Amino acid sequence: MRTESAFVAAILALVLAGCGPTHGPQPIATATPCADCGMLIADLRFACEAERGGRLRVYDSIECLLRAGPPPERAWLADYDTRALHFADSVWVVKADIPSPMGGGYAAFLDPAAAAEIAAARTGRIGRLRDFASGAATRAPAARPDSTAGRDSAANRP
Repeated sequence: MRTESAFVAAILALVLAGCGPTHGPQPIATATPCADCGMLIADLRFACEAERGGRLRVYDSIECLLRAGPPPERAWLADYDTRALHFADSVWVVKADIPSPMGGGYAAFLDPAAAAEIAAARTGRIGRLRDFASGAATRAPAARPDSTAGRDSAANRP
């Protein structure tokens, strides 16, 4: 009887935990419609997610996220290299000659050296998401660490 009670209590705890607020990004699936333009998400290198009005909304590109209004406190951008979502303030955003889904040329990088490399190779600007939202993104790339060996060359990236 004790085992059954413990099992029921554990199941109940899991169910109730699922009813709580969302505390982070949810995985973005391809073919999910963008909350701004409605285009189906095809390239997860550019996908992003934000909490607006208590709901998570997904976007096919950083430009759609920015077009939807000022970036909220809770926004996540996909690292271009790994496609993993990271808190917006922890990644570097590059606006350059990058073929992004909506043509705005935005991509996010967790690695500042990768962001600087792309910005330099593609005549881009680098900053944080809030910098681009406010128009304060710099022309100069962030300081580059010396350890860029083994990375794909920026010239070889799309």
